[in-house]
Amino acid sequence: MRENGFRAIGGLAQKLTSGMAKGRGASLVRLKADWPAVVGPELARTTRPDALLAGRGARAGKALRLKVSGAAALEVQHRSGQIVERVNAYFGHKVIDDVRIVQGVISAPRPAPRTPRPDPVVEQAVASRTAAVEDPDLRAALTRLGARITAGRRGVLLGGLGALCVADDLRAQSRSPARFLDPLPGDHVLGRPDAPNVLIDYASFTCPHCATFNNAVMPALRRDWIDTGKLKLVHRHFPSDALATRASLLAECAGPEGFFAAVDTLFRTQVQWLTASDPAAELMTVLVGQGVSEAQAQACVANDRLLDKVIADVQSGQALGVNSTPTVFINEQGYGNPGGIDAIAAILRQVGR
Repeated sequence: MRENGFRAIGGLAQKLTSGMAKGRGASLVRLKADWPAVVGPELARTTRPDALLAGRGARAGKALRLKVSGAAALEVQHRSGQIVERVNAYFGHKVIDDVRIVQGVISAPRPAPRTPRPDPVVEQAVASRTAAVEDPDLRAALTRLGARITAGRRGVLLGGLGALCVADDLRAQSRSPARFLDPLPGDHVLGRPDAPNVLIDYASFTCPHCATFNNAVMPALRRDWIDTGKLKLVHRHFPSDALATRASLLAECAGPEGFFAAVDTLFRTQVQWLTASDPAAELMTVLVGQGVSEAQAQACVANDRLLDKVIADVQSGQALGVNSTPTVFINEQGYGNPGGIDAIAAILRQVGR
């Protein structure tokens, strides 16, 4: 891997392990991982955190949607106050005000994955870096540790890419963030190259608002602005969790010609694969109809070149201050999530070229 790749992924891993990942997606990932410790083994056998929900109305607080096996639903409802207290104590501040119960099948937790043996080539490369260590036992230990960390960084990265910062790279990028407001080499661009207006969309495939943008806004945007040559749209990845990162890699798997068709399919089937009993496995089958077999999808998820593209998109978004999805930039101005097609059309009429 390139030297700057080591630095970038190392920075991501450091931020993840130091607990700096923020946002509802990162909080839910943490809560799921530590659920038995939060509520105790008895409740953990019959419940699973499903989502952190924003409250409705000015005074409404956040709620934890909790999946519960049918037989235990009544007991869990009686203990909802206790669950709220334990969840808030776990985070160290008030995160939820209520628990909303949905019935579902609670599968047994998966066993912890075994740490794979490092690739011999990686091990040899790390060995060359530790050659100056005089103590042979220490040198051998450092070589094994370095190789295993290198091999494991991809897994760490997939676990929380969109919620992380790469401090060293972002400090360099922040000096000239304006360069990210135009199409970059390697960007996926929909529309004519000479279209005068540019819309850049940072999106996560597990984000329901991003799916709404794709399903409700994009058809009219294509008809009235893109297909008429007035606008080109740039899609950039900003995954908010592990599943979204895998979906980004799967979209890349379709190649430049099939990319936007893959994006559309992933968003239109979002509810299907996101609510499946095994969302990660279901995701691998989504693009079969577009010629991406399950085996090809698995290969793409393990492809470092495609991962580099996703990392680059995330870093450009962070340099521009993106912290939620969708975030839209139109002609170098940020508009967050501007809403429906009428709002976007109004912006284009105002700042259009």
